[in-house]
Amino acid sequence: MKLRKPVFVLTVAVLVLVTLGCTKKGESNDLVVGFSQGASTTLPMVAAEQGYFAEMGVKPEFVLFQSSGDGLAALDAGKIDVGATFGTSAPLTQAANGASIVIIGGAISGGHPVISLPENAAQYKDVTGFKGKVVGTPRLYTADVVWRGALWEAGIDLEKDVEIIEFKRPVDVLEAVKSGKIDVGVGSSSLGPQAIEAGLVIPLYTNDLQPHHPCCRIVTSASKLKAKRPALVAFVKALILAEKKLAEDPESGVTANVNQLELSEDVARQFALEPHNEFASDPNTKAVVAMFTQMKQIGYLDKSLTLDPYSLLDTSLYVEALDQLKKERPSPYWDVLTQRFEDWNS
Repeated sequence: MKLRKPVFVLTVAVLVLVTLGCTKKGESNDLVVGFSQGASTTLPMVAAEQGYFAEMGVKPEFVLFQSSGDGLAALDAGKIDVGATFGTSAPLTQAANGASIVIIGGAISGGHPVISLPENAAQYKDVTGFKGKVVGTPRLYTADVVWRGALWEAGIDLEKDVEIIEFKRPVDVLEAVKSGKIDVGVGSSSLGPQAIEAGLVIPLYTNDLQPHHPCCRIVTSASKLKAKRPALVAFVKALILAEKKLAEDPESGVTANVNQLELSEDVARQFALEPHNEFASDPNTKAVVAMFTQMKQIGYLDKSLTLDPYSLLDTSLYVEALDQLKKERPSPYWDVLTQRFEDWNS
């Protein structure tokens, strides 16, 4: 299904609405799902392209936001039911500030590019190359936290050894690198194709700095979880099916991104097939808690914060979704996901 104009307006910056599924509006299986466009959209778009949402009996309406902050504000205000691609650090930050955040699944790990002018790329072969540089980052984005954490772990002082300029949007980072206002930029997964098109290069990805770090989590609020649990379980089931499809047929991700988001084939291909983009529907409790801890260590969150990060995760929906699929559609692939769940969440 192709993109079309919104049929309603939220109180935040809504750009596009995509309606998927086959049930009547107003039923309990309707979900309003916020997302920011990037590689992290691939699993939901595969689910849409393959008809998994309809098969699972859920009807999501996808609303595109310019930033994770805007999308999470809409979730906190009850304007959307699910945030599908708003990173990991942004939901954790919002939760630390009092917002109701519940992580119920995952979409992607890694995949965020470090971008520079071609003549400067050789300087950033590892984390030490950032020392003494002016670096642009998108505040609240997972890539920002991962990059800062990698410097902190390497013993680089974030206040003395590097000058950090924060931007609201990754595209603003790109423009600053291109114009020479900053030496190097840390972007989001959506920035890779744009950076290459702008004549920039990608010397590193965030998962070169911190392997297998979590990125976009599937998030909802406590009130939405209580009101729409069956629909949310069905949504996660569709994402699990999409992950299986993508693992068996990677080209399906290219087709889905082209057809569902009207992306060019080059951009859709980079989103779906870039090796640094690691697609997984699992909530990944251990990695999320580790990121929360690191955010406190680097001063991204108040070090005195007493919030228990485990309280922000509800893995029972993923477990229920996977158990249902084992009964409905037996496959050896579910054994792989079961073992991964034990490894990542126990």
